[in-house]
Amino acid sequence: MKILQAGNSNFGYIIAKELRKRGIEADLLISKQIISGQAVINNPLGYDPSLDSYPEWVFFGEINKRTKIFNVIKKMKDYDLIHAYNAVPIHAMLSGKPYLAQSGGDDLRIKAFEKSLTGFLLRRAYKKANQFVYVWPIHKPYAEKLGIKNATYLPRMWDAQSFKREKKKKFEGKSLSIFLPTVEDWKTKGNDKFLKAFVRLCKEKLDVFLYFVDWGKDSSKAKELLSHSQVRERVKIIPGPITREKMVEYMEKSDIVAEQFNSGSFTRLGIEAFTFGIPLLINLDEELHADLHGEAPLVINGKDETEIYTKLKEFLDSKNRLEEIGIKAQQWCNKNFDLQKNIDRYIEIYENIYDKLKK
Repeated sequence: MKILQAGNSNFGYIIAKELRKRGIEADLLISKQIISGQAVINNPLGYDPSLDSYPEWVFFGEINKRTKIFNVIKKMKDYDLIHAYNAVPIHAMLSGKPYLAQSGGDDLRIKAFEKSLTGFLLRRAYKKANQFVYVWPIHKPYAEKLGIKNATYLPRMWDAQSFKREKKKKFEGKSLSIFLPTVEDWKTKGNDKFLKAFVRLCKEKLDVFLYFVDWGKDSSKAKELLSHSQVRERVKIIPGPITREKMVEYMEKSDIVAEQFNSGSFTRLGIEAFTFGIPLLINLDEELHADLHGEAPLVINGKDETEIYTKLKEFLDSKNRLEEIGIKAQQWCNKNFDLQKNIDRYIEIYENIYDKLKK
């Protein structure tokens, strides 16, 4: 069985790499666009330390240009099965090859509901897929609203093995160091809620410190918030985006990682923080995560500025509780996001699709 991972440079790369380790022929097709600019964090050369150059099984194509769609379809015809991400299920549907469609983010939440040609084709491609997979718990209601009959949830695929503590963290004293590596996109991420809460703590002269990664379209507004005389000496600004090595370095220095506060779920940063064993500050829909995983991860749950401010103030007085949160979240992650177990589940789906077509 020859499989093409198409349209995703991080999860698609990880899956293709792991499949090849197991003797399954798998290639990756991506565009330069999805690893450029702010999206450079999705470049395999940046997050896989074993790479000096792209392996021979990584191919580039202009998958986001309508004028090039037939070039992509032609490439797909060389494979037995397509694992298509984001809007690429449209290409896979038109290729006539069996395919698994996997939503990424805005493609399911926004594009699939648009009254446009792309929206119509994407809805059709999701429903026509041999299997539809979503990897964010918050995508469940969107899949249900679209009426996708063969939708299934699989935990987000990510290799976070490099996120390991050098030594056990001691949560002592009445101070908090917080690490905010999330891109400054306030509409999507809601970082402003956290930043305003942090500023309030600083103005009350509480012992807090922030490692702030400077990147994203709202970074100027963020730095303006942090420029107050009572705040700026409690902030270290780090040019971003940053490497995995830098991520680990600042996790080592911090008590808490702040993620995002609008969506109700975590990104790959959450998996990295859980793996590392550092408490995650986030807005988490606990009911939805418990529904899909049996239980929700233990996090510091803050939905708005006031709740984030209150929770952080509480932990200044009971910092020892952070150790339990980090340990339990790590255990939850090890149970639910084991890379090899999740690869097994994808292979099972591929084989089921392939076997049904051979009958």
